Amino acid sequence: MTKSLITAAVCIIGSELIRGVIQDSHVKLLGAEFAALGIDVKRVLIIPDNDEIEAALDSMIGKYDIVLTTGGLGPTSDDMTRHAVAHAAGVKLVENQEARRDLSARLQREPGSSNLTQVMFPEGFSIIPNPLGTAPGFMGTCRSRMPQAAADASSFSEGKESLVVSMPGPPAEMHEMLYRQVLPAVTRYFNLAEETGRTEVSVFLVPESRLEDICSRFAVSGVTWGTRIQPLRISLYLKGESDEVREHMAVRLQAHGGAELFQIGDVHPIDPLVSLLKERNLMIAGAESCTGGYASKLLTDRPGSSDYFWGSVITYHNNAKEQLLRVSPAVLERFGAVSKEAALEMAEQVRNISGVDAAFSITGIAGPSGGTPDKPAGTVWFGFSSSEQAAAAVKITFHAYSRDSVRRRAAAAVSILLDTYIRGNQPLDIVNKWQYI
Repeated sequence: MTKSLITAAVCIIGSELIRGVIQDSHVKLLGAEFAALGIDVKRVLIIPDNDEIEAALDSMIGKYDIVLTTGGLGPTSDDMTRHAVAHAAGVKLVENQEARRDLSARLQREPGSSNLTQVMFPEGFSIIPNPLGTAPGFMGTCRSRMPQAAADASSFSEGKESLVVSMPGPPAEMHEMLYRQVLPAVTRYFNLAEETGRTEVSVFLVPESRLEDICSRFAVSGVTWGTRIQPLRISLYLKGESDEVREHMAVRLQAHGGAELFQIGDVHPIDPLVSLLKERNLMIAGAESCTGGYASKLLTDRPGSSDYFWGSVITYHNNAKEQLLRVSPAVLERFGAVSKEAALEMAEQVRNISGVDAAFSITGIAGPSGGTPDKPAGTVWFGFSSSEQAAAAVKITFHAYSRDSVRRRAAAAVSILLDTYIRGNQPLDIVNKWQYI
């Protein structure tokens, strides 16, 4: 079907959103991505998981070409989206056997009765796979159930059709579904022109607001952009013009913020490090304090990581640093655990203990308490040791948005810095270019 003006409504579902427990991150993203396709988001609702969902759908279906919902697809009794969509479509919920097999494989057991609700879909709707969670999405068409006489004739017409798309609420799951499945499906359904070329840039350690400022400053005529927040990175999508023009803008961003933080392509922060370790047949080890093993988790998330990762020692308390890593008590007494000297000793000692080719250490103040004027929350020292070059240490003071934010950013940073260190670069030279952490 072809539309001269395609309109959309977005219904964000979640009681936690209403209570302020979590903040919505979907509206800006959905608005920008639909706008890029020429679709105008005319209405946004944020509602709790209750019977308001049916009323919301009734007010949208038939008035807007697309009605998109996020949330309410979980296994609990208050996840009511699938029931509301089925009621709006005038169909029953039916079990999908393929979805059930996928769920059993993911859970590694036969699903319980609560989980089985996640394999029930409105009859006739298409399933949207969810590789990152247990709740698939679904899409299909609904027609307005409101008679012409009872509706605003300028906005409604009896029997007008809407495409209804339901996705889960967790951002990582919704984003994966949106980009891999939903946007291409919407493009096909409405016979939209294929989107002009797009270049992806993976951005690390740069806050979204500052990334927007950087893009505006180094924009290239004819190139627009959008962002997708992912764990440990932001995917920046440069759109329009030719491949060469978009790449020119990407290079401008790299020149300003550092090529390590602006990497062209779909890149995870540990990808360059893992590729290097495999290429050179190297083994590494780690010593972690404030990150509590998070950097090690990133490495061991990859199958086959034992080929290049010996392991790590989590030494949170000073006694653990002394007893397990043999860090000098005098160093801890004089300089403190969060210091260049402690980071260097931690890295050197774990490399000596493990006998690996290179090692890293992380010691810092994740916050929100524990900081001082000289060492505020967010202060993190990184140490690096190698059999091929002199040991090095560098300090980064992260914005202490939250304890989790500091830990995640530190784990991403050590992956990037260890890669550059093994390649023969000085971590301090690299960090001096990082203006926007």
